[in-house]
Amino acid sequence: MARRSRTKRPFSIKYVPVATDGGPDQVLTIENHTDVSVLPTLAFTTRDIWGRELPRVVTQTVHGSHRGGPLLPAGGTLRDILRFDGPGARDVRVVDVTLADVEEIEHPALEADIKSVMIDLEQKATDEPADFWGIGLVNPNPFGVAVRISLLEFEERERDYPRQVVDVATLEEDVDLASMSNHVIWLPEDVRGQFHEVSHHLRQVTYT
Repeated sequence: MARRSRTKRPFSIKYVPVATDGGPDQVLTIENHTDVSVLPTLAFTTRDIWGRELPRVVTQTVHGSHRGGPLLPAGGTLRDILRFDGPGARDVRVVDVTLADVEEIEHPALEADIKSVMIDLEQKATDEPADFWGIGLVNPNPFGVAVRISLLEFEERERDYPRQVVDVATLEEDVDLASMSNHVIWLPEDVRGQFHEVSHHLRQVTYT
């Protein structure tokens, strides 16, 4: 008897409460296995380590995937960071994620990932907040893209709890990156040293 091949789901979702690679905690990753770019809107149910629901916890996302803002390209990946508030927020270890809505849009599939990194005064990558003077952006694709940039501040590590985002500064305007281009954004002096990470998400390109 021939074995049936399993059909891959259109989207796969993974949540990691504590990073093992030195990156941010509470990271949500969505992979798009279709040939259509979308704007997904996510809904969340939080649970503790025993699987018990935490109904009084409010879940938000750094990039706004709970509101349908970030773009998930065809065949690509969307990465967001969750924030929890309310009674029981410290106890969250499992998050059930559902797609509340999926809007199809016109956007080409990425040939390579967009990169955003913290850079120092010499435009070299750094992971030290004290040396974080600017943001380096790279678009290796043969077409232009629009990205929204956020700076993240994390709380101090406490025991084995996930390290949560305590402050987010998001640029008010999208950054338009030309095809096959590099771009640098220098930080205002009054915010240097405050943030620990730079993150970005794709946006739908608008024409005026």
